[in-house]
Amino acid sequence: MVAAFLLNALGFLIQFLPCAIMIFLPFPQEAYRFRRKAIFVLMSVISIIIAVLFSATLCFRDISLYPRHIVISNAFMSAVILLVLAAYVLLVRESFIKKLMVFFIVLFYAVTDYVLVNMIHSFLFPNVPDDMTYTYSTSFLILFAIATALLLPLMLAVVIRPLKEYIQKIEPQNMKREFLIVTLTTLVYFVLTIYCATWFARINLLELYIPMIVFLTINQVLIYWLIFRESVRRESDIEQRRTMEIKQLQYEKIVGDMESTRRMRHDIRYHYNSLNDMVDRGQLDEIKDYLSNLIDITIKRDNEVYCKNMTVNGLLQYYIGLARDENINCEVRAKCGELSIEPTDLTVLFGNIMENAIKSCRKCPDNRWINIKIGTVQNSFAIEISNSCRGIRLSRRFQTNDGFLPAEAFLSDNSGGGYGLRSIAYTAQKYDGSAKFCFNAEKEIFTTRVRLNMGGIAV
Repeated sequence: MVAAFLLNALGFLIQFLPCAIMIFLPFPQEAYRFRRKAIFVLMSVISIIIAVLFSATLCFRDISLYPRHIVISNAFMSAVILLVLAAYVLLVRESFIKKLMVFFIVLFYAVTDYVLVNMIHSFLFPNVPDDMTYTYSTSFLILFAIATALLLPLMLAVVIRPLKEYIQKIEPQNMKREFLIVTLTTLVYFVLTIYCATWFARINLLELYIPMIVFLTINQVLIYWLIFRESVRRESDIEQRRTMEIKQLQYEKIVGDMESTRRMRHDIRYHYNSLNDMVDRGQLDEIKDYLSNLIDITIKRDNEVYCKNMTVNGLLQYYIGLARDENINCEVRAKCGELSIEPTDLTVLFGNIMENAIKSCRKCPDNRWINIKIGTVQNSFAIEISNSCRGIRLSRRFQTNDGFLPAEAFLSDNSGGGYGLRSIAYTAQKYDGSAKFCFNAEKEIFTTRVRLNMGGIAV
């Protein structure tokens, strides 16, 4: 009895635990309601408890009521899968379609593992009698351990790691119909397979397992194709929008320069008139002081240097000038030299961040400020820009007290949010970095943090 208890518990744990952990791996930390480590520990503990309950249910049942141990095993496993799915949906703050994608991909791994082990076991041990005490006999346990050791690293390297990148790029609302058709057919087939394996355990392998493998393989290819197609379309849309943003920023700069020239001409006329009045009154000392102050102001404005990087310095000069025209107080701490980042990417990055900050400050008539911190840390280019902000709108899946959030958390029809944030996030992903955003409702502060990896190039 003790041997049966341990074998059943270990077998269930080997089969179940990798799947319970794997469904969380493709999502970033910001998508979790709790810390990633805490969730992994929780799922591990729950898996151990469920494995013990599973084994206890099998070993201490009334055999006369359950003529087949496979009935209990599959029913128990199906119920646990539904419970894990419910917990998974609650613990991950992402689109339901994305979560469903990952769930079915991991379910494919679980079913493939199960089918392969049963096929190999049937060929290796065709005449072993069915012992109702064991769901996982010694031979089954060894085969599941070998299958997990071989398939799990392959699954992580070939499927989960690429999926982590592509899952962040797709827009689920654009592919609901196609994906739901694929996933629902998978679910129906999975249920039918469990039913057949439970009530018709002696069915010929060619009639059950091989068609199942073929169907699920085709299904997974379709899912990957949908994800890849949508991610490619998404990248194409983002590149087109980035091109439009650069052109828009260039146009705005031209308009801004023209407006600055107009104001400069107006100011020059004012200075000429002031000097002419002082000449008429013979105020020579006043003229000298006036010209001295005017020269100091002009030199300070034309030669204001924030950092050694020409692109970053030029962008700061331009946007800080726009902010000051709006009576926004700006504080800048910038320290960066040569960067291995494309000037166009820097233009889009600063353009979106500063445009959002200036728009947000316009809604704060009594307290307008922007605080800019820029520097390099361990071969990464880091930006933190905070600004006054009266309010933002969040997706229902997120709360303001959740700290730093991904771009998807912010809706587009209010300051500090929208497609601009997604463009910032896309630029960060392009350089294997990150972009996070936070709104402090109590202090009325919106903060943007961006980190770009410069690929080990020293600055």
